[in-house]
Amino acid sequence: MKLKAKVPIIYNGFTLLDYVSSRFAYLSADEWRVRISENRHSRKGVVLNADSIVFHLDEITYDMPYFEEEPANLDYKILMQTLDFLAIYKPPNLMVHKSKQNFRHNLIYQLREVHKPKFPTANTVNRLDKDTSGIVMVALKKKALNELSLQFSQRTIKKTYFAVVVGTPQPLSGQILAPLGKIEEPSEDDLKVGRFVIVGGENSKESETEYETIKTENGHSLVRLHPITGRTHQLRVHLAHIGTPIVGDLAYGFGADEYLEYCAQKNITPIKAERHLLHCAEMEFTLRGDKFRVCSSLPKDFEVF
Repeated sequence: MKLKAKVPIIYNGFTLLDYVSSRFAYLSADEWRVRISENRHSRKGVVLNADSIVFHLDEITYDMPYFEEEPANLDYKILMQTLDFLAIYKPPNLMVHKSKQNFRHNLIYQLREVHKPKFPTANTVNRLDKDTSGIVMVALKKKALNELSLQFSQRTIKKTYFAVVVGTPQPLSGQILAPLGKIEEPSEDDLKVGRFVIVGGENSKESETEYETIKTENGHSLVRLHPITGRTHQLRVHLAHIGTPIVGDLAYGFGADEYLEYCAQKNITPIKAERHLLHCAEMEFTLRGDKFRVCSSLPKDFEVF
């Protein structure tokens, strides 16, 4: 499979190795060095080496080797479509952008290259974790991308999530104010489960979540969430911080065996979950003077409530 990309101005004068390892960070510099040594990169039909200099607007061709990608749930759905944007339902087990293991099995690649019709100008405005389901906003025009991105950064887009948690929040509703930052030196266990954010971590930033308990039964609760800030893993870390981690969240909640032990001690029935039960259900925003409200129904694995 041959891929082509034009060099942005910020990479003008870079070596090929520095360019691809900086721009396409799903492979390490050492891994890119191997790919380059296999004569997989060219410019106007001329093979490049690691020290070749690239310039703004150069079109670099990459002959990507075949590899078996991790399976993914590609059953996404378009909830709303205008000339400016798409509102997409993203199912669990689907990356929004490409990764080392999912170059094609991700939402953006599917929209740009596979969907019929294709959306070659698709750019995501917000992201959801691989196993978080719900609404992803995709801009189709640069002006829409800029306007929606500004609203996200200024916190004027109202977002509503639902989560199934272990236990019952106390109080039943309120605010969670806990600054979040990166784990300075993540352990092997942290890396294995994808845990890299903690309360009070390195370069912490203010983080705020509003929550309301909707229903409690069998030692678990359904919680409605409004993230005021939009930090990475914010809802997952905040809910764990107040003692009610999301069901199925192996990074910030119980490990699989710990969860079963907890349920046995409390004499409650464990909930079977193949992912963390977090869903982005609603967004309200304004674009070009028009107001929009996008909704996504709770998925089947929330039917326990």
